[in-house]
Amino acid sequence: MARPAFLPALLGAATLLFATTLPAEDAMTGSFRMTYKPADIVEPEFAKALVDQKIFKKKTELQWQVYVPESYSKQKPAGVLVFIDPDGHGRVPDPWQPVLDRHNLIWVGVRQTERKTSDAQRVWQAVLGSRALEKDYAIDLERLYVGGSDDTVPSALNTMLMVNDFAGAIYIRGSVFSPALASNYQQAMQRKYHVFMTGTDDLQKDRIRGDHDAYLRNGFYNSKLIFDTQRLGPVPKPELLDEAVGFFDARFVR
Repeated sequence: MARPAFLPALLGAATLLFATTLPAEDAMTGSFRMTYKPADIVEPEFAKALVDQKIFKKKTELQWQVYVPESYSKQKPAGVLVFIDPDGHGRVPDPWQPVLDRHNLIWVGVRQTERKTSDAQRVWQAVLGSRALEKDYAIDLERLYVGGSDDTVPSALNTMLMVNDFAGAIYIRGSVFSPALASNYQQAMQRKYHVFMTGTDDLQKDRIRGDHDAYLRNGFYNSKLIFDTQRLGPVPKPELLDEAVGFFDARFVR
């Protein structure tokens, strides 16, 4: 897996440029597809910057697969798990839905509509997906998480590092570590939460274990290795996702 090229911070004024609306009284729950143009989510000058830097084409329409628990209520803002799917379909795995329900998490799966996407496109689509939700849903901004699997793990890490709002990332069957990462992003990495997920059938398991150890050696103590002693499978068991989210949310327990 190639090391990630960490993206320049277009976000210098991004928090001032996102368009906002109040959450609707009766927001949709269950599974559905969400489609927006970047200009529908951000202010015109920021959408133009995304085009000028060749991240998106001018008329690009972005899509996400969304799952909102039936118990969603604007009186109890939900957390968000943005997932960058290596297969590009973005759908939430059926076994994971009860975990999302239990933890009051909305799933936003990045849906790729082009055959090839760059890391920058994946990252910005993940960021914009979480922002788009805020147009119609009450979101707990302290519980924004991102996940990636296999070759999308660098995109998940980039998303978390680019945007302060993202508190934790799940790396499934993949990981990223380099001395430059530890040096250049030390403070950000120490503030964030990291879950490495692997298993006995994962060809990358030794590297993932080594990278997790390197995180700890470099002071990134908010890191956890979740190892499936049986078969990790294409979709990790729901109890593994439950453990990962529980690790993130444990910081709220007093």
